[in-house]
Amino acid sequence: MTDFTSPPSPELSGEDLRALAPYAQALGKAKLQAQAKTLAGDRLSKRKGHGLELYEIRPYHASDEVRHIDWRVTARTGAPHARVYTEEREPKTLVILALSRDAYFGTQTTFISTRFAQLAALIGWRCQAKREQLELNIPFRFNAPQVKDWHRFSLELADCTMLDRIEEAAPLLELEANTGTRGCSVVILSDHLNLSDQSRQVLTHMARHNRVYWVSLEDDQTFKLPSGAYTLKTPQGPKALRVNAQEMARLGERYAIKQQQFNGELSAIGVRRLLFDVNHSPIAIARELLHLGVIH
Repeated sequence: MTDFTSPPSPELSGEDLRALAPYAQALGKAKLQAQAKTLAGDRLSKRKGHGLELYEIRPYHASDEVRHIDWRVTARTGAPHARVYTEEREPKTLVILALSRDAYFGTQTTFISTRFAQLAALIGWRCQAKREQLELNIPFRFNAPQVKDWHRFSLELADCTMLDRIEEAAPLLELEANTGTRGCSVVILSDHLNLSDQSRQVLTHMARHNRVYWVSLEDDQTFKLPSGAYTLKTPQGPKALRVNAQEMARLGERYAIKQQQFNGELSAIGVRRLLFDVNHSPIAIARELLHLGVIH
């Protein structure tokens, strides 16, 4: 296994994440996809032009360009009509990285928190290579509406892998109100399975105006550990833990039920959830996200 798949430590440095930049550029060709859904009249992002896709034909307004008059409809109706096109907009990706205490755990290659930081870095470097705008949001810790300082970008992600961050992890996802995001790809990297009421409202609003994807990672060996004593590394030092196989099996069943319920909850508000194995290469996962149209 490579150092990317199985790093020597779950705690990464900015340099570790910057080393992923060449791999982000070489992921392959992005999947063609439709524009993010929007509502008429919304201003989504920086305008590049009138676009090529016909949106509607409507009565001519004084502010319309003469070259957009539809002469056939005008002749048929006896009143001037104009063609309205969708605007070409600069692609934008919003990455939200939100980790629970359970993210600082892994049984084989690395911690879930580590893999999420690598994925966020790959998405960021991909946006940089494609010259697309990137917003990074680590709820209640860091928010860059437009990432320009890429060195700090890598340092903020690396900081999320530090084990002492487990003390700050919230038991459920808490999203700050964000009503200004329009027409972009929203990629939520999180292992949470619980939403606060405010987060549910924020996600519902986001899903109305953007493509929203929830990317989850799981370690399929978590509930298959043999009975016995284990030692966990914590910020306070090593911690002894005794595992009972029967109890772990029951916890696994409860977890599976919670997963199913959470999938339904996200689907109901228009958020697509994607689940990957934490022990897969971060580059392979990023390539699959590219294939699915999550990133460009």
